Amino acid sequence: MEQSEKTLDMIVNLCKNRGYVFPGSEIYGGLANSWDYGPLGVEFKNNVKKAWLKKFVQESPYNVGLDAAIIMNPQTWVTTGHVSSFSDPLLDCRACKARHRADKLIGEEHPEVNVDAMSFDEMDQFIADHEDIVCPVCGKHDFTPIRKFNLMFKTAIGVTEDSSSTCYLRPETAQGYFCQLCQHPAHHPPQAALWCLPGGQGLPQRDHPGQLHLPHP
Repeated sequence: MEQSEKTLDMIVNLCKNRGYVFPGSEIYGGLANSWDYGPLGVEFKNNVKKAWLKKFVQESPYNVGLDAAIIMNPQTWVTTGHVSSFSDPLLDCRACKARHRADKLIGEEHPEVNVDAMSFDEMDQFIADHEDIVCPVCGKHDFTPIRKFNLMFKTAIGVTEDSSSTCYLRPETAQGYFCQLCQHPAHHPPQAALWCLPGGQGLPQRDHPGQLHLPHP
């Protein structure tokens, strides 16, 4: 673990020194997981995007591109189950305040358990009943109850904030394609509708403070 962390630090420092990425809003203290592409980073990202489009869209008679809006009708995410179930079970160690995913703690200590089939309450009870499940940071078995951490960024559209104005930044790109599937036959020959390759960004929340996680092009 220490070696991998050292390697990651070396990669991050190299990227910063060469002008690939810079910590976002660093003059105001920065923001966890916020990184800006520097001069070389912009060129690198654009080259990857151009190569991807050329290989999978422009050179293929079967694929077409789509760049859907980042904000979609919220019913999209209700229908796909993201609103109700796109979440992580988080808990805190009362001793050292470190935050962990409950399913990961259980799975690492008891791989024979099907954690995916457990409810949050069942995970809470399982952890309470098994003192061998301890905080990886301090080794204590003293956790807060599990809290539901939704992985979508919530926002509001309109002049007032209420349930009718709630929207989400899309956590993945596939739904843009599904919503526009009926449009493709009208604008492309039938053989070009085999695959639609969505571009743009998916914006899920991830609980990885301070780590380098850049959005895809």
